Amino acid sequence: MKQIFSSILRKVGWTTTVFFVLAGCFYLVPTEPGNSFPEKAEATEDLYEPYDFLFHQRSYPDTVFDFKAYLDVMHGISKQLNNTPNARLASTGSWNLEGPSNIGGRINCVACVPTNPNIIYAGCATGGIFKTVNGGTSWSPIFDSQPFLSIGCITLDPVNPSVIWAGTGDPNISGYPFIGDGIYKSIDGGVTWTNMGLANTHIISKIVVDPNNSNIVYAATMGLPFARDTNRGLYKSIDGGLTWNQVLFVAIDAGIIDLQMNPANTQVLYAVSWNRIRNSHENVYAGPDSKIWKSINGGTTWTVLAGGLPAYQVGRIGIAMSSINPNTLFALVSDSTHNLDGIYKTINAGVSWSPVPTFSFDVTSGMNGFGWYFGKIYVNPTDDNQLYVPGVELQMTMDGGNTWTLAMPPWWTYQVHADGHAMQFLSGNTILYATDGGLYKTTDNCVNWTDIEDIPNTQFYRVTHNPFQPANFYGGAQDNGTTGGNSTMMNAWPRIFGGDGFQAYFDPLDSNLFYVETQNGNIQFTDDGGMFFQDCTWGIDTNDRQSWDMPYVMGPLTSSTLHCGTYRVYEMTGAPYGSWTPISGDLTDGIIFAPRFHVISALSQSSLDEDILYAGTSDGNVWVTQNNGLNWTDIDDSLPDRYVTAVQPSPNFQSNVYVTHSGYKANEYIPHVHKSANYGATWTDISGDLPQAAVNDILIMPGNESTLFIATDAGVYYTVNGGTNWLRAGNNMPVMPVYDIHRNPATNKLMAGTFARSVWSIDIPLVISGVSSALEVNPEMKLFPNPAIHNLNIELNGSGNADITVEDIQGKNVLTQKEVRAGKPFSLDVSGLPAGVYFIRVRNADKNYCHKFLKL
Repeated sequence: MKQIFSSILRKVGWTTTVFFVLAGCFYLVPTEPGNSFPEKAEATEDLYEPYDFLFHQRSYPDTVFDFKAYLDVMHGISKQLNNTPNARLASTGSWNLEGPSNIGGRINCVACVPTNPNIIYAGCATGGIFKTVNGGTSWSPIFDSQPFLSIGCITLDPVNPSVIWAGTGDPNISGYPFIGDGIYKSIDGGVTWTNMGLANTHIISKIVVDPNNSNIVYAATMGLPFARDTNRGLYKSIDGGLTWNQVLFVAIDAGIIDLQMNPANTQVLYAVSWNRIRNSHENVYAGPDSKIWKSINGGTTWTVLAGGLPAYQVGRIGIAMSSINPNTLFALVSDSTHNLDGIYKTINAGVSWSPVPTFSFDVTSGMNGFGWYFGKIYVNPTDDNQLYVPGVELQMTMDGGNTWTLAMPPWWTYQVHADGHAMQFLSGNTILYATDGGLYKTTDNCVNWTDIEDIPNTQFYRVTHNPFQPANFYGGAQDNGTTGGNSTMMNAWPRIFGGDGFQAYFDPLDSNLFYVETQNGNIQFTDDGGMFFQDCTWGIDTNDRQSWDMPYVMGPLTSSTLHCGTYRVYEMTGAPYGSWTPISGDLTDGIIFAPRFHVISALSQSSLDEDILYAGTSDGNVWVTQNNGLNWTDIDDSLPDRYVTAVQPSPNFQSNVYVTHSGYKANEYIPHVHKSANYGATWTDISGDLPQAAVNDILIMPGNESTLFIATDAGVYYTVNGGTNWLRAGNNMPVMPVYDIHRNPATNKLMAGTFARSVWSIDIPLVISGVSSALEVNPEMKLFPNPAIHNLNIELNGSGNADITVEDIQGKNVLTQKEVRAGKPFSLDVSGLPAGVYFIRVRNADKNYCHKFLKL
């Protein structure tokens, strides 16, 4: 009964009220913590997965995500931020982290200094690395200067724990895998980092350092999850990471997901390979190459282990080695349905394996159809009979598998978050446990648990404000439902509603009425301030295809009117007690590939005339109606055929409208922001000098049509001249995805919903106050003409000589001129450069500055 009840709760969310804080009252609705839609059982499944929209956004209309273009953009932005202290890249004003830090987010890995258990490192799926030196009382980010904040593994040098190895990329490869740019090393406890290569492996799942020789390092890599290649496998360095050799390659679709070394004989290694490909058109999670391999000569040669292990195709495998006897190992094997195939034990270093009893293993609490997402096993360092399997809930056995019990409180109590990924033993009884909702600690072998982190790494899809609580910030988050609060209650944001949270709306006329949304367009409302929630989807055809993040909007002038978009637009009048009625036909291209890839992705209503609505689709269409749906006009003829992320009408001029797009393509300019002054009849590209990052949202300032803010995959940018020039908003936001931005009219603050580090805010007047100086020509240098067609004239002030380099918008050097004399005009031939925005950088003995120019 418990299994059935738990499964139902995880799939639909729980709306029974216990307690939570809103407008001075205390309520709570426990949330559904996990990925609610298990992947199918076949080897290459139907492709309607909930995460696919994130992937599809960035690849449509291409079948394969252009990872090279994505990497180039992120590296270029990171390089400019780290190397160019220039006002045109970072505006005045700092972002304020509002929280939450108590709700939590995905932590993939954890490492602890053996001689000082108060020093702990936690690696987040998208939020970087955090460090504590006081056992979890406080944490600090230590990886924010890097271009990729997805962390898959952290390993401390067993001889010198100040030497840290970090592997980037998320090894728990979901529908939108976050990739990395290789392996990093710090020799000062995380103060500084050096990239040590393996960038082409993209996901590093495990790092092992030889305890007898710190220069010998092994890196298990899963490779680029989007495509088949030969870069995946196991790599070895014998010079501390300066060079790497691939010592085990299994297949073009199989990487290495786990690795163990015999500490008594470090030439003995066990590596686990796994068939895994994930893109918007293909999902391979099992295959003939999911195996355990053994080497007895430091990786020179390898043998596949059998002797009782499954001889058929399986999925992800996890492996653990006994600390008492390294010839004893345990293997956790998932089957083709993503559930437990079995747990196997060897006591003779892999020669033969025997099943560990799993009769009482709780399938629902275990993998529950997510074997590809978990797949780890741990053995207590003081007792080989004590095994632990993270999953939806952590399970353990104290008697070698004869009996299995829940090793944490039920997930729905939120004393320990669901979905575990890693464990770190500080002793036989003291254990750290990393989950999708934070890091937990037990000192009595799983009897009691304590949340030991306040890491603000919640992944937000949408943010909004509450007119009755203007000091608070609200939003919907991956795996953590709907929540709200501010920095004064950083560690006490309440759980308002469950599921994967998306758009929330607060009725401006009724403080007790607000709406929340979960995955696949499940809209709920409360009219009693959150005491009870009711369904708000009456009339929407359950057969309609719709986005994982289905757009819906509250009327800006009449809050009792709602609109939503499946593949067509619906309207509800008399909300929330009315019924939805279609007011459009199919606005997509129809089902060409799969239902989820042809849906409405953006929807908006004019605040100047409520009869004007705009809709954008995941397959590149944009539509307008000026009579509330009686007629719709296709207005995307001159727009890019890319995923439409936002369509926003101007709050200032009725005929003005803006559209943003996602997408990456190497060596191709994609205009991500357009404006129309005639209801979309014609469009103007206003991307200006923006980097080629996907744009996820746009905000037009009321009363100032020239000031716009956009959310991108690399942070927030803004313009004060209508899009000719764009500046980075704030001076302290790392390179991280921001999916939604929103202005609180009561405070004039801009809030950013990051998909890495919770909710941030910034004062809008403070952001734009430094624009005048930021747009001035650098007084150290004169450039003319700007824009340039053939030649760019440069005159440097001061004396002496300087080196000049020209970088494109992605940070790549395209021209270099040495020993340019100051005080004397110099002509630089730029005729061979493609049209676009460039940075010209000047370096001499004591100065380093830059300026932008436009090549026509």
